[in-house]
Amino acid sequence: GQEHRGKVTMILSGSVGLEPILQQAGLSAHANIFSPFDLKPWDEKTASECLGALAESYGLELPQDVRETMCERLRCQIPHHVQCFFNVLHEDLRRTRRCAASLNDVKRVYESEMLGVRGQMDMQHYEGRLRMVLGSEGCRVALDLLTDAAVADGLLEDAAIARQRQQQAVEANPVSIDDVLHVLEHDGYFERHEGAYRFTSGLLEDWWRMRYGGSRASASTVANPVPSTKP
Repeated sequence: GQEHRGKVTMILSGSVGLEPILQQAGLSAHANIFSPFDLKPWDEKTASECLGALAESYGLELPQDVRETMCERLRCQIPHHVQCFFNVLHEDLRRTRRCAASLNDVKRVYESEMLGVRGQMDMQHYEGRLRMVLGSEGCRVALDLLTDAAVADGLLEDAAIARQRQQQAVEANPVSIDDVLHVLEHDGYFERHEGAYRFTSGLLEDWWRMRYGGSRASASTVANPVPSTKP
């Protein structure tokens, strides 16, 4: 009613922005009624200080080089991922009755826990988001692009995009590669890097390579065998 005019504020929050969803629903023209407030990932200094503060609160020793290595592994300092990494490291130290973490501990828990079953369950969120925004066919194209990047040291070169366009033409697939790339960049899967796309998150890159890289790498080897050096 009139008595509430100017007194009600609506806040829509989520892990990614609304633009792709509004475009899909044909409502992007109405997006200007919202005032976006984009919460960026932490920088490495903030993430390292957070890890240090968490360690201190639990009576743990996380030397500077250990914290820096954790940040390097993540590459993109998403607060949830920073805290998850600390949690699995803390649990490992607690199980082994230790209070100081080493670089070897970081490597081990990253590979066994962050990339293990727990990490693969988290990745379902990323796939679900793509399926919701792009639909089944668009999601399939996005998965192909992400997997092409994962098996190529995290980079999606123009040549790989061109191959996808050719495949789209052969299959008469109406999904726009440009629209898919826009969503992948907007939602933080990819970023532009030296004329190509690369995974924004080192953790997501490693997740993707663990989940899909084996089959795609094998298929690529069959399609492009290494020339024999034997006479």
